[in-house]
Amino acid sequence: MSSSAASAPTHRAELPKEKRVFRTDVHGLRGLAVFLVVIYHVFVGRVSGGVDVFLFISAYFLTGTFVRRMEAGKPIAAVGYWGRTFKRLLPPTVVVTFAILAATYLFLPASTYVPMLKDAFFTLIQGENWWLINQATDYYAADRTAASPFQHFWSLSIQGQVFLAWPLLFALLALGLKAFERRFPPKSQHQHNIRVWSASGIAIGAVTLASFIWSVIETAADQQTAYFDTFARFWEFGLGGLVAIALPLIAERTDTLHPHSPKGRSWRFALSMVGVLALVSMGMLVDVAGKFPGWLAIWPLSAAAFIMVMGYNPILSSKPLQKLGGISYGLYLAHWPLLVLTLQILDIPKAPFWLGVILVLASLALAWLITKFVDTPFRRWKWAGARTHRSVAVALVTVAVGLVPVIGAQQYLEYRTEQVRAEAYKNNPGARVLDESYAEHPDADPSAAELPGPAGLEEEWWHLPDSCEHILSAKGARASFEDTCAAKIRGDSQGSTFVYFGNSHIQQAAPAFEPLLEKTQFNSVMLMKPGCSPFFNTEGYCLEFFETSIDIIKTIKPRAVVIDTTFIDDENNEKVTQELLDAVKSFTDLDIEVIALRDQPHLKFDLVECRSNNPDNASACTDTTSWNIIEQERADIELAKNSHVHFVDFNPSICPDGKCVAAIGNVTVFIDPNHITKSYAESLQDVARKQLEESGFSF
Repeated sequence: MSSSAASAPTHRAELPKEKRVFRTDVHGLRGLAVFLVVIYHVFVGRVSGGVDVFLFISAYFLTGTFVRRMEAGKPIAAVGYWGRTFKRLLPPTVVVTFAILAATYLFLPASTYVPMLKDAFFTLIQGENWWLINQATDYYAADRTAASPFQHFWSLSIQGQVFLAWPLLFALLALGLKAFERRFPPKSQHQHNIRVWSASGIAIGAVTLASFIWSVIETAADQQTAYFDTFARFWEFGLGGLVAIALPLIAERTDTLHPHSPKGRSWRFALSMVGVLALVSMGMLVDVAGKFPGWLAIWPLSAAAFIMVMGYNPILSSKPLQKLGGISYGLYLAHWPLLVLTLQILDIPKAPFWLGVILVLASLALAWLITKFVDTPFRRWKWAGARTHRSVAVALVTVAVGLVPVIGAQQYLEYRTEQVRAEAYKNNPGARVLDESYAEHPDADPSAAELPGPAGLEEEWWHLPDSCEHILSAKGARASFEDTCAAKIRGDSQGSTFVYFGNSHIQQAAPAFEPLLEKTQFNSVMLMKPGCSPFFNTEGYCLEFFETSIDIIKTIKPRAVVIDTTFIDDENNEKVTQELLDAVKSFTDLDIEVIALRDQPHLKFDLVECRSNNPDNASACTDTTSWNIIEQERADIELAKNSHVHFVDFNPSICPDGKCVAAIGNVTVFIDPNHITKSYAESLQDVARKQLEESGFSF
């Protein structure tokens, strides 16, 4: 064997240890990826796939660092890595968070304060993606038709979570490898290096494969959740890690493809541009937002990997893209809130071209400012980076600086609402002012705050506090209905029961009856599924809910069932179905009283938001579209022949004389165009009692 052949394995093993050289093409690719995100958001209103490349590149550098530490026998030093990383990442996040909150306070209505503070909290703790998943699947979440200015933090939260997990993966891998090498010592440094790179590739490959399979499955089943799911995105980092492991091996065996080899530059550049064109064109060719992050995410990631393997692209290495790469983090942070807040303030759905150009230029300017005055100083802060405990302390203090005012503002808003609620009996009569016999409380404060007011709407969804298990099992009903059943047990679980059956309209009307039940010690049971109006919405999951609910009602035989016996569609046309009439008859045949509520009309706009935008023009915030509903005869009038059916109609008290306004009796009436607040519903208790008594219902 020749001496050159004998030395070849050693050369291959030591190649990854060679002096690291700055990859200008990868730095430019990072800038291009973020700029694509900005352009597609501002001008196209679609997703580009650039975020996926951004995550991919992060994992590429991260993995190379840890593999080289393992190869050199150095500890992973996870805590030190966390300190250095979050010392740099968190200060710009805090600055942008405060800027968004300040703009919200100055330019947006008070109803946005609580949702925005919650977004800020989850952004600062690196959990915005999970909060968005919760909001997307939460029927009671604030209206997300207008995107949150914090929404773009979903990807940075995933990145932060991976930055926490990745060192732990390598720490476990290093421990396992040390244990293995104590039992089977390597014969040479060459063998040790092979073990390090092989073990790293196998571990990352396994995690990547598992995440990719999950991503494909979840994207097909629930794309909206999969889009923000860390586990469905983890494989994108894993793929970046695999490229970091594969590139040194490729460069070792193919000198032409070494990132800094002068050989074959012309065709390498041409092929690299194929990858660039694939990345740039993807957002135009594919609706990324509707199909990611399943198998289709391979497209932009493969393009990025292809560019990295080619290793030469003077366009990506050009000065403009290097500048973009340098401010890419700040650009990503700044562009989305600037776009969203501008659209919300101007009340337009999309920026015209001229405004889009201004927004892009402004985003670039803000990104430069963030980079120069926040990102760079913290990144280059030698004192903080010199010791692990210092960098960790800086990161923790930064988080505290962000969280303390955010949590403090949340607590203040909650305290203020509770203070108002404590004196509501005299200052916030709500629907009681509509009664001819109403007399103002002698101690009423004419300057008292409105209950709950725009800032308190987030807490106005009504819920029962207890599980249904005891009531259902005590009465022989199925006890496996917990996802759509709640209860309030006031006495014996076998006692008399009121059942609320229906959708969120019934849920928000229920507080009008609860004070009456408190006096009689009746138990309450809520059988409710959002969006499922009994026997009007017939989707599969609604139909199953209806059938199960009817079985439960017939089994437990409650004192009364409260149900919407009419349905009002989005055009405010009132309907009734034969299936509902038959269900009501099946209840009354069992001597179950039916409290037949009339459905609530839909408003054409958000009255609370309108009032905030028009503080000096109250008449502009009056909705009269429900007038015809209030004046005409109920669609379910034939139920009046049944002595066990008792009509209740809250609409004349919700929209007096057919005029719907934001507040009545110093109480906010509507959460949104489709639901009343629980505070206003509670003020309807006298209306409920009077109508029930007139219909012959007695407790």
